[in-house]
Amino acid sequence: MASKKSDQPDRRTLKTQRQLKNSMVKLLQSKPIDKITVAELARACDIGRGTFYIHYKDVYDLYDAVVADTINQLRRIFDESYPHDGIEDYAPLAAQLINYVLEHRPLFDALTQHGESLQTLRRITNIFAGYVLDIEHVDKSNQQFATTIEFASSGVIGTIAGLLTQPQPSIDSLIAIISQSLTALRQVAKSMLD
Repeated sequence: MASKKSDQPDRRTLKTQRQLKNSMVKLLQSKPIDKITVAELARACDIGRGTFYIHYKDVYDLYDAVVADTINQLRRIFDESYPHDGIEDYAPLAAQLINYVLEHRPLFDALTQHGESLQTLRRITNIFAGYVLDIEHVDKSNQQFATTIEFASSGVIGTIAGLLTQPQPSIDSLIAIISQSLTALRQVAKSMLD
């Protein structure tokens, strides 16, 4: 009887990819991406360089995979927590975002420490702004509205990134600040559409 091949990677593949991503995050905490080599990633994971190349074409490909995973998780949080249908309570979304960042603090520290940080934060901001525009059913060609959303998104992402610089952040006050900012943003957006 022939076995069916799945499109899903097997557990060993997933484990190796997870190890490589974790090692990449650890290395990014101490050096910029252009100083990280495939050899040191392979050594850190106790795999051969050839095994690395089975999964990723180079260090930047691995970095992109780490960023893509992070963005997918943030999208999941938005899908689950962004208020719909006239609900104005952004506290659950703010709490989910802050908790995710804190639970993955080494990852966000690594993603915001070196030269790639501005590009990564910009990608996250653009995704956040695009998500808000889609949820609010706003024509993206409305430049005034799109600029307002992008400005507010940058503020939210900046506030969350600033959280990483605080040893003991006040989570409740951050949730309140982000929630209030998003509520104000929605009110401004609605006034622009009227």
